[in-house]
Amino acid sequence: MPNFTTPIPPKLTGNSAEDIGKIKQWGTALVDELTYLFNNLDSGNVTEAASVKAENIDASNARISNAQIGELSADKLKAGSIDTGVVNVQDKNGKLSISGSSIVISDGKSDRFVAEYDKRSNAFRFVLYNKDGKPTVGIGSGGDAVFNGTVESSTIYASTIIGTDSASYQNENGGVFADINQTGIKIMQDKNGRQQKLGMTVANDGTAYLILGAGDGSGRMTFNDVTYTNGSFVVEKCDKYTNMGIIGGKPFITFWDENGDLWLNGTKVYVNGKNVNLELSNIESEISRLQSRVSALESK
Repeated sequence: MPNFTTPIPPKLTGNSAEDIGKIKQWGTALVDELTYLFNNLDSGNVTEAASVKAENIDASNARISNAQIGELSADKLKAGSIDTGVVNVQDKNGKLSISGSSIVISDGKSDRFVAEYDKRSNAFRFVLYNKDGKPTVGIGSGGDAVFNGTVESSTIYASTIIGTDSASYQNENGGVFADINQTGIKIMQDKNGRQQKLGMTVANDGTAYLILGAGDGSGRMTFNDVTYTNGSFVVEKCDKYTNMGIIGGKPFITFWDENGDLWLNGTKVYVNGKNVNLELSNIESEISRLQSRVSALESK
């Protein structure tokens, strides 16, 4: 701030005319100097002030480069924008922090929620942490959510549920896992390729299917995204019968609902270790032999 050059008021001499003239001269110099001073106030020449009234500041030209403010309430602050790259915003307990492109909420011991934007990778990240500081829920820029903790809910709606992580699923090294969608339930195994080891679905006519095993890959059939091939064991249940057997093979068992019939189909049928077809053939042969003997006796 420029120094005053106007001296202190002159001492009175007792000569009225002379004293009045000196006071007028001193007052004129003081007014000129004060006018110059007020017309040239800026942050370069005002470093400290006990109080400044807003109505005395022309906001169109005013500039404050550095200020010491004892107390400022939010209802007295109006700002178009605050650069969080320069100013860090925190609550008084230090549990909320806004800095740069990140928002962090902590419990006082560790971070519990982080929302941030990484300029280098052009990616957003939203993460929830448990009380031990381990991430439990995360959402990336693509909108994909990752749950590492326990999900408790009375109702969960989803079009598809995969029982392994996305990376293992895409790389086909997820081991044994469930694949559930709107049309069926499958148990898959990633071993020498991906194979369906168990499948369950319901056809449009209401027939329920249970498929066990992947089969040999031949005679492949797929419906409702559930697959079976020759060698798979299939249980088929409709409103008339229950059928079960090995696809591509002869052995089949059919239970008929209406009449209670049991049909056994196969090259050989064993009951308690006995070949039923062979036993029936032997019985038929014995009956035929007995009939021949009876006919011979009757002809005598």
